[in-house]
Amino acid sequence: MAWSVDDLSSITQLLIDKLNAAVLASPQYINQHFLYDVSGLMPAVSRGDGKTVLNLYLLHVSRDPYWRNTPVQGSIAQPNQSQPLSLSLSYLLTSFSENNWALEQILMSIAFEYFHANPIYKSNTVEFTITIEADTIEEMSRLWQAIAVPIRLSSLFRVAVVFLAPPQAPPADARLPVEVNISVAPDLNMLAPVPLPEPQLFELAAQVEYRVPPSAALGPEAAPTFLPSQALPTAINSAPVVMGGQTLRVRGSGLNQPDAAVVYLSSTVIPTLATEWPVNFTRTYGTSASGTAGDADELVLEMPIAYAGLPAAGTTVASTPLPVVMYLCVGNAATPGFRSNTLPIIFAPAVTGIGPGEPVLAADGAKVYTLSANGLVDGATAVLLETTNLTIAGAVAPGEATVDAATGTITFMLPAVVPWPPGAYVRVRVTSGPHNIEAPPGWWVKIPV
Repeated sequence: MAWSVDDLSSITQLLIDKLNAAVLASPQYINQHFLYDVSGLMPAVSRGDGKTVLNLYLLHVSRDPYWRNTPVQGSIAQPNQSQPLSLSLSYLLTSFSENNWALEQILMSIAFEYFHANPIYKSNTVEFTITIEADTIEEMSRLWQAIAVPIRLSSLFRVAVVFLAPPQAPPADARLPVEVNISVAPDLNMLAPVPLPEPQLFELAAQVEYRVPPSAALGPEAAPTFLPSQALPTAINSAPVVMGGQTLRVRGSGLNQPDAAVVYLSSTVIPTLATEWPVNFTRTYGTSASGTAGDADELVLEMPIAYAGLPAAGTTVASTPLPVVMYLCVGNAATPGFRSNTLPIIFAPAVTGIGPGEPVLAADGAKVYTLSANGLVDGATAVLLETTNLTIAGAVAPGEATVDAATGTITFMLPAVVPWPPGAYVRVRVTSGPHNIEAPPGWWVKIPV
């Protein structure tokens, strides 16, 4: 289909922009930097503001005789309303200055030079020619008499062919569908899926729940303003944090195969007989995204409440390991047997004893706070109030805490620092090798006024 425009002003604006760019790039303007304006108004209007103006005024529009009966789309005649209107545009080019006749002629010279050097304009959307009309002085005099302003230096230019697009008829109303037919058939060109030869692990997931600080302003369902940092390397900082008594979901494929009969923990990314431990946790099949229970997409492991250190490599682990970063995989018991890919997992300490209602830890009469936690390690456990590290000592004192890993008891007193915020989370952190492993937020301490 031939190119077309919705309105003729877009052609006029295009030519004005080209003339303005030609003036700015001309040596005359570069040497003198005179003030001017390129306008599409008629000469009688543009003379009233005192500017030096180069006018390109659309004076007349006529049908182009050569494209009038020619189909511009298709090979046969088309209905008249489906064809764009072919037009020939006549522009009056003139310049005006109140007191500088030379500037008038400079602007006209630049315009003549540009149109002579660029008689054809073509782009992806428009294509037309620009030619100067051979009018006599008598014809131009009659034209200026019709404009009713004193004649100035001027010329007529013809721009053709310009196609004006016909309006699009609105689509006819269609009946709303009342019935839909769907057919399903196998794609015979699609390659058959390649089955996974061995079990694979995709994701480990564990849910952590804790109460937010009690606050009349925040409300009981408000999100906490504090999240503990695990201070772990980037490679494992997205690993799930699990505690004793929690549930771990292992998602993958082929988890009901014989080669996924055993769950292993390993201290290295690539398990070896010297760095792995079989796991004897309660294990059930989960429900996958397909809604099928007991399928091969998910295993559910229940972490024992009791913590214990790792035994010798190859020995079955029956308790939740003390805080440590490990890698989990599935495999079989053969030697050497199959092992799937590994995924990182973080075993963290667990703050216990948080009952129903507001999780506020209250002090006794001696201003001593006492709480319980599982998975503590003597000499490697830190206690913090928000970001304030309490000193671990043999006896409780202001700003000091005691840790008894055997009984899982932590006691502490508030530091003698003022002012203190109205409340703070109690944070329990255990150092395991290069890693600082922190329990999810536990008790909330309300600071007395």
